[in-house]
Amino acid sequence: MERQLRAGQIVGGRYRLEERLGSGSHGEVWRASDLELDNRPVALKRALHGGDPAAEAKLRREAGILANINHPNVVTVHDSVQEDGDSWIVMEYVVGDSLADRRPVSADEAARIGAQLAAGLEAVHASGVLHRDIKPANVMITDQGLAKLADFGISRNVHADETLTGTGSITGTPGYVAPEVVRGGKSTPESDVFSLGATLYYAVEGTSPFGSDNHHALILRTARDDRIPPGDAGALAPVLDRMLSADPRRRPAPRQLRLELGAMSGETPIGADPGTDRMRTAAWAVSAVAAVTVLAVAMLAVWRYAGPTDAVFGPPEASGSGAHASGTDILGDPLTLDPCALLDPEAFGDVGDAWLATDRGSFSRCGAIVTDQSGSEIEIELLVLQTGAEPELGEIEQVGRIAVIRHEPEPEECERTLALPDGEHYVSLDAEQNRGGDADLCGILEIAVDTATSVMNEGQVPRRESAPGEDSLIYLDACVLLDNEALALFPGVDATHPVETFGGWDCKWHSTTSGQDLRVLFERTKPLTADDGEEMTIGGHQAFLQGDHWGEDSCLVSIVDHERPSPDPDRTTTTEVVRLLIEGDDEPLDALCAQALVLAEPLAAALSDA
Repeated sequence: MERQLRAGQIVGGRYRLEERLGSGSHGEVWRASDLELDNRPVALKRALHGGDPAAEAKLRREAGILANINHPNVVTVHDSVQEDGDSWIVMEYVVGDSLADRRPVSADEAARIGAQLAAGLEAVHASGVLHRDIKPANVMITDQGLAKLADFGISRNVHADETLTGTGSITGTPGYVAPEVVRGGKSTPESDVFSLGATLYYAVEGTSPFGSDNHHALILRTARDDRIPPGDAGALAPVLDRMLSADPRRRPAPRQLRLELGAMSGETPIGADPGTDRMRTAAWAVSAVAAVTVLAVAMLAVWRYAGPTDAVFGPPEASGSGAHASGTDILGDPLTLDPCALLDPEAFGDVGDAWLATDRGSFSRCGAIVTDQSGSEIEIELLVLQTGAEPELGEIEQVGRIAVIRHEPEPEECERTLALPDGEHYVSLDAEQNRGGDADLCGILEIAVDTATSVMNEGQVPRRESAPGEDSLIYLDACVLLDNEALALFPGVDATHPVETFGGWDCKWHSTTSGQDLRVLFERTKPLTADDGEEMTIGGHQAFLQGDHWGEDSCLVSIVDHERPSPDPDRTTTTEVVRLLIEGDDEPLDALCAQALVLAEPLAAALSDA
């Protein structure tokens, strides 16, 4: 018989029950006082497991997992207690109400809440945990407006056994659970992103994306992807559309959402590690002290994303000026960002002829080919990047909102780094002598610097004028093509902490048992031939084993996705490829390539599914 509880009762010799806050089929929640910490208010969740030892062990394991997550946007787990057959989880007591109890909010307010929840989810996933039931009732909003993910009653460790939740039914809440889970698939980080998107949809529309019908109807509509178009989401609508995509690979990662929604709301919360963003920015500042004034360093250290973001394709006059020009969100949605808008071939008129190479390398890259009056050819490469490491030291000049870092030139190369005010991104510019001559590379590169800084100081970088073809790799995330089963083929893989770069088109995993790294990235290149490597077929795709083409102690495999005519003046053909690179210090090339080919099989299969 279930034990009846009353206010004033002491649990675990430490926690005094004060008020029952709610109850349900899985347990009840009380507000309590922690007698050992000056009556600090806490929330106690009493879980009903019917005396099942396995369920009790599961609860303790759950509490242990969640206690390791310390993030302002996640309800903190303090302790777990077993007493008289009852199991309790002791949690942070949140003064506020749930999102389910609030009226619909504006798109800007939903973006602010979403940025915070994405930051919390980023921390949760970084700890190897899935939430699996994100919904409005499981989002708490404090009286100060802080959003917190709550109720991890069915969460599980990503690499733990599937029986942790103990049921064979659909895990999650109809209307908010992802389509692939409804159809019988496993919960994944991507399914958590879907549930977060459905929760933000509720925040602005007052209902789930599939309505507010009975559970069976909601499940059927979810399985069919029969979503209701939002009516009040405004600028948030394109972001919601990506989060709620039926294809998990098209959903943005929590880190990307944190930055993008933070840019929309003007408030970007901290990421998975509460010190990561501050430490990274501080590292830039310390490096710069030796080269420039404290004032410039301070400006680098305090800048953060703010302002609206544009998530639709369109001509520059529609998306790179006007209302968007007044914000400080310089990059906006990586998917629609046009890096070539930062280069102007006409600006090189005093040097010679120039044209833009728009379809080579990463989707965040643009090139300019300049032929000076002597016939010398200079190639300028522009890349939009995230701060994965400190930039090279150099002289720093403040140009409006952009910090220009000028590096020491080399005989046939000149480099510049443009640091953006969000503390997260920068633009790399590089000039190289392609053919003959002795051009003033740094002088020519300064022309590109002037153009790029001018565009970014005017407002948001313009969007691509048209959407890439539906079969383009630009829509995929390099970090999710290899699932956990495939990643397990890489010895010692740290599957929960990949290093993802701008746009999600380049992802790296480290091995915890060796010096090897695994990298998957998308690139555009000229058509590959037998001269580029050993041609083979992998998973129905043309592929090339290129060995140490990218450097010693590495092996490269390139998988061809598709080809199309280039729009550039050189009238060549562009090939989109998925690169798989294995790097390892002092590893024999044959061993690295054998490992790369093993991983290329599931990668090619995932590419076909995508």
